[in-house]
Amino acid sequence: MQDFASPSTGPFPRSTSSAMNLVIPIVTAATFTAATLLFWVQPMFGKMVLPLLGGTPAVWTTALLFFQTALLLGYLYAHAIGTHLTLRAQIAVHVAVLLGATLVLPLAVPAGTLPPAGEMPTYWLIGLFSLTVGLPYTIIAATSPLLQRWFSLSGHPSASDPYQLYVASNAGSLLGLLGYPLLIEPFAGVTSQSTLWSEGFLVLIVLIAVSGIALLRVAGQAPTQAAEPEATAQAKPTSFERFRWVALAFVPSSLLLGVTTHITTDIAAMPLLWAAPLALYLVTFIFAFAQRQVIARPLLFKAEALALVMLAAMMWFDGSNLAGLSLHLIAFFVIALARHTELARTKPDATHLTEFYLWMSLGGALGGVFNAVMAPEFFSGILEYPITLVAAGFTRVLLLPPADRLRFNRLDLALPLGAVIGAVLLRLLEVNASDIPVFAMVAVLSPLCLLVYHFQERTLRFAFALAAMFVLLHARHDANILTEARSFFGAYRVYTTSDQQHLILSHGTTIHGAQATAPAKRREPLTYYAVEGPLGQAINALQSAHPSLRFGVIGLGAGATVCYSRPSDLWTLYEIDPLVVKLAKDDGAFTFLKDCAPKARIVIGDARLSLAREADGSFDVLVLDAFSSDSIPTHLMTREAMSMLRSKLTPSGMIIFNISNRYLKLEPIVAQTARAAGLTGIAQVFIANAAQAKRLISSSHWIALSPDPNALTPLSHTGLWRPLAPDQKSALWTDDYSNLLGAINIK
Repeated sequence: MQDFASPSTGPFPRSTSSAMNLVIPIVTAATFTAATLLFWVQPMFGKMVLPLLGGTPAVWTTALLFFQTALLLGYLYAHAIGTHLTLRAQIAVHVAVLLGATLVLPLAVPAGTLPPAGEMPTYWLIGLFSLTVGLPYTIIAATSPLLQRWFSLSGHPSASDPYQLYVASNAGSLLGLLGYPLLIEPFAGVTSQSTLWSEGFLVLIVLIAVSGIALLRVAGQAPTQAAEPEATAQAKPTSFERFRWVALAFVPSSLLLGVTTHITTDIAAMPLLWAAPLALYLVTFIFAFAQRQVIARPLLFKAEALALVMLAAMMWFDGSNLAGLSLHLIAFFVIALARHTELARTKPDATHLTEFYLWMSLGGALGGVFNAVMAPEFFSGILEYPITLVAAGFTRVLLLPPADRLRFNRLDLALPLGAVIGAVLLRLLEVNASDIPVFAMVAVLSPLCLLVYHFQERTLRFAFALAAMFVLLHARHDANILTEARSFFGAYRVYTTSDQQHLILSHGTTIHGAQATAPAKRREPLTYYAVEGPLGQAINALQSAHPSLRFGVIGLGAGATVCYSRPSDLWTLYEIDPLVVKLAKDDGAFTFLKDCAPKARIVIGDARLSLAREADGSFDVLVLDAFSSDSIPTHLMTREAMSMLRSKLTPSGMIIFNISNRYLKLEPIVAQTARAAGLTGIAQVFIANAAQAKRLISSSHWIALSPDPNALTPLSHTGLWRPLAPDQKSALWTDDYSNLLGAINIK
């Protein structure tokens, strides 16, 4: 590091003393602000884009891929100017680029932006992010490593340890991430959020400029001085060190996306649930780069082995409950902390700081590419998650001293070889996984888990044994599963019940349709759509009063709704996912469409966008049954959505809305938006009895809406329906404002 001391005044000139005292607070404030804005914009812009793609959780997965890639580009920019320009030039260039980025503010989705219908929208979505938020995000991403670099060149007494600023950066990231769903989203619409974020961006430019001035005054650096003398630089990182940084960053990044997909698929695509795993991810960085180690490495090493074994065992069972969810998050935290602690331990000196962050961000970006791009293309199920858990087992060797990394003998392959033999036998004997009793699986898994955990001191043996557990898991033969398929919008499974009496379509842990296999019962709507249920009651009442009706159905599922069709009715079905159309129609697994409405019109694309193009008054009945696993797209429940839906109805038409949900209380929200759109409504919570449940008729919650109150009278007179109950205390949901946090139903 260059010595800027002056012989006559001591280590620093008096003119720089006040600046030196303020350097750490100013630079810390700038670092903190940059990180806060960086992680605030992620859920904010993700929420802006969600309505274009039906609210699918894959929007967030793709968003994370984009943000990780932009972070890599930001670190590449920081490394380039940090190693080739003088300190003064670096500051001038960065402030100028920040000023240039203000030209794209405030952030917003351009009017008229539409995704490609019927195509995988991953690359389109990345392009949208790039054109709108790409420049400001990339430049802010470069700010933290640049400020650390500048601090290391300043000659400040603490300049040899600029990594202390990384803790402030992650603390700011955590505030931006958690502050959005808890403090910003509930109180401001996205337009106001974007304006506020833009104002924060201007504050950041001022803070960076002031930081640069203070650092230059402390350094006393002339414009022509070199950025640093290479003579004092630490030896360049080796190829193995770079590989280790990439590998250690890859595993937590991939697991982050895997855990997030798991949570948001089964609950809701909402910023709070996006934020939870990412918040844990950031906390691991704070702990790892703290000046004092929070958890001893030997204890962390053992805890990670236990977490991996428990996850491998739990995947043999249904882990969609709270305990399973907690285990996924805890295991993710421990695995990420172990790798980030090793990254912090092996970080280079300040000379190679920007290169260190560059390689680390490359690992993060590769994790995003693996999950968001490669996995949907090559896997029919969510296989990237267990694959990355196995990778976590093998990268444990990178946490060990060099002499202990590759200790290996032939016994290390004994359990994997046994697993392969067992997998082959399971396939040859066609042992049906659903026929294996739970107690038998527990009896086999318990000693196996103890054995694998016992191997944790022998890292390669442990990794091979962990891989063996997953080989056995995925080698199970399940004769009931007919099809597993995956698209941008989700992973689907078509399977038969154990008695072979019904065919099921599921997305995540949520059933999206069922059909009886007996030819005489194939036309009977089941699950949420049963004749006894609210949908059947509403459609039968309408058909009794009208000889012909024009139906529009949002959400195809297995296609059960069309079996209410009469020859005189016209049906139009709106489905965002071409794969669902393929499963319900082209593959022939379900026959609802073929048997009941072979001439039904199918429109592929987001239903709200597609319906907006229809003529006003086109429908007598609109059935809203759009789900992404168990979550209903938010943009179908806003005031503007309700107004648009009303415009497509005849004056006495009806909207029948399925709001069944395990986690969200949606009736008050729909009641408010419906009333704001001039619609009158009634609701019914249908509870299936034991006999009905045995026939695969599900409990459900439906709302019926109409611009004409008289149209609802036949249903109201049954005594099964009641008036809607708006929540006067909650803010009205609009396209600009929604608050899923306030809709969480805690039981």
